[in-house]
Amino acid sequence: MTDTQNETAPAPKKIGFARRAVGYGTILFGCGCIFVMDHVDIIMNASQSLDEPSFVMLDHPFWLSHGVVVSATMPSVLQANYGAYQYVKRIGGVPGDEITLDDAGSPCVNDVCYPVWFKDDAPVAPTIAPGIIPPNHYALFGTSPDSLDSRYAIIGLIPEDTLVGRGWALPIKADWREVSE
Repeated sequence: MTDTQNETAPAPKKIGFARRAVGYGTILFGCGCIFVMDHVDIIMNASQSLDEPSFVMLDHPFWLSHGVVVSATMPSVLQANYGAYQYVKRIGGVPGDEITLDDAGSPCVNDVCYPVWFKDDAPVAPTIAPGIIPPNHYALFGTSPDSLDSRYAIIGLIPEDTLVGRGWALPIKADWREVSE
């Protein structure tokens, strides 16, 4: 064997290691993707009830606190009109918080008031009663006054066992909910 042949021959150990590393990395990446895709949903918010148009929802809600976006099973009163889609709102009240009513009759939690929707000079539905949010229940609110949420007695407080996931807004610039003329 000459010196020229020795210099151009590939190092078998380095190529073998690199191939194994890429192979193992690909397998780990694939398994991770399967796990994530099994536990993540993309939710498109077709209404104006929240400012954001879409969310990544991780099932198994965790770290539930004020301001967190959650999805729940559709309240039974809304299922006839909206089907079995997930009900997506933001947590405005947690167990132990007090719900009060302001002078206009809008529910307030921790000094944040959620205005009710008026039609023909009257609220569209009776508001939730004042009181302390019991254990394992949450007050969920949209950012729009016409959001059907915990501000109305017909929806009320949402039990923790109906929560499906916790969400994060997707950074999407375009909002398909806006109608252009």
